[in-house]
Amino acid sequence: MIQAESVEIGGKSFEFMRMAMGTAPLLVLKGSRGFVMCGYLNLEAANKLGEVAVRVTGVSDLRSMTESRVAGVSEKASALGIKEGQKVSEILGLLA
Repeated sequence: MIQAESVEIGGKSFEFMRMAMGTAPLLVLKGSRGFVMCGYLNLEAANKLGEVAVRVTGVSDLRSMTESRVAGVSEKASALGIKEGQKVSEILGLLA
């Protein structure tokens, strides 16, 4: 089953998508400038497509995604100043 909803975080609008997979869900939190993705998706593809993308791991829902730390960034996300180890909640404004 796919769950999709519009959410507001810190006064900014995002689209959140969760799809049940095998042992862990596929998650994406998309802002107007970029997105946070779970470990199912890869940064190599995001770089090839020129996307502002942030990867997180070990997440299972929106709350754990926003409370997690950045595990990887695309080249364009890096150019915005997003770095591995930052809390996702602290960089969401750059993706909105």
